[in-house]
Amino acid sequence: MIKNKKEMLVHFIGVGGVSMSALAKYCLSSGFSVSGSDRTSNERLLELEKLGAKIFVGHSENNLDGVHVVVFSDAIDENNPELKKAKELGYYVLSRAELLNMIAENFGTVIGVAGCHGKTTVTSMLAHIFIKANVPFTAHVGGEDSVYGNFINRGHEVFLSEVCEFKKNLNRFTADIAVCLNTGKDHMDCYESEEELKNTYLDFIKRGYKSIIGVNDDVLNEYKGANKIGFSIYNESKFTAKNLKEERGVYSFDLFIKGKKITKIKLNVYGEHNVKNALASIACAYEVGIPIRKIKAGLKSFKGVKRRYEQIGNINGCDVIADYAHHPTEISACLKLAEERCKGQLFVVFQPHTYSRTVFLKEEFIEVLNKVNNLSLFKTYSARENYMAGGGAKDLSDLLTSSAYFEDEKELVETLKKKVRKNDLVLILGAGDLYDKIKAMLSR
Repeated sequence: MIKNKKEMLVHFIGVGGVSMSALAKYCLSSGFSVSGSDRTSNERLLELEKLGAKIFVGHSENNLDGVHVVVFSDAIDENNPELKKAKELGYYVLSRAELLNMIAENFGTVIGVAGCHGKTTVTSMLAHIFIKANVPFTAHVGGEDSVYGNFINRGHEVFLSEVCEFKKNLNRFTADIAVCLNTGKDHMDCYESEEELKNTYLDFIKRGYKSIIGVNDDVLNEYKGANKIGFSIYNESKFTAKNLKEERGVYSFDLFIKGKKITKIKLNVYGEHNVKNALASIACAYEVGIPIRKIKAGLKSFKGVKRRYEQIGNINGCDVIADYAHHPTEISACLKLAEERCKGQLFVVFQPHTYSRTVFLKEEFIEVLNKVNNLSLFKTYSARENYMAGGGAKDLSDLLTSSAYFEDEKELVETLKKKVRKNDLVLILGAGDLYDKIKAMLSR
């Protein structure tokens, strides 16, 4: 018989992922024993070991010794030896999304941040605001805040979480305050149609007591529920940004609430898209009762998220910037920012993320990438998928007007060294493993 939390061992399959490692940290902080496995080691696994988790590199049914609860990530195949064995033995098995919702049920107020783009940034911005306002909260972030990482434990009144639409996970999470930044055609391997994806977003915001909605998005603007609280750039809504000004890539704007000018906001992160992210954060924080001065202090302390326009090195006096952008809309926004910042030539390297995304969004990728003059594609990061015809980086490269294709990061870097000069800019785009490979090479 298990007498206390410490005697209960929770095992995470795929614990090296950002979300999974954050959930493992939550279980550790709550007093449970934790173990976990992943295919390869990374910084998150090393951090979990330091916190007291037992970590296995590689998947084996032997990793289940003494386990009571098994949690598996969305990237884990049903034929994974640990998952198969756990089900055969009748262990209590949870998906990542199921555990996330169970954790949320322990808090008085739950805030969920959804959307095709901007989730991690808004969740992190809100965390900074809550810290400045002394709100007792716990945050699960789907990325790495540059200061606090992917898990923040400052109390148990409010649970703040990024919520992903992959595998219809929005259906498993109910938020008191549902923040929906935008919608977009993505993860179409999980949906029968764009209409089903649209309805998944709408169902999420319908369930919220309050729903903070980006009304610049046509789908979200259609929603007329009584719980709707809109934010937008220029378009009239409860929270509106006007008089945007850009200086060296950083934006300031006037904040209007219900048509009345309240204050001027200046951001410390690059890009016009972050004006929308800041507006969503302001709206959410204001609706939970945080004063504007505390909101401004939180936004001032926010310096960004790792892999969001992050400088990772230098080649020939030329900055190398990495960004997580892997969807055509995100790529377009990042290219706009890079073009504003670049004094010389812009060199872009894109690593597609999953074959299915390339197949379903092929025309959108072609439209965006054909605008780039110095473009290289790197072999696809397949994540959870097997090859799909027409979905590889080489397949996409062959359809573009002009692009180079690489499968070896050393060859890629050597080619860049021959081309780039001071004042040029190298932009590495994608959510795959090229970030770690290039960062490691440039740090030597």
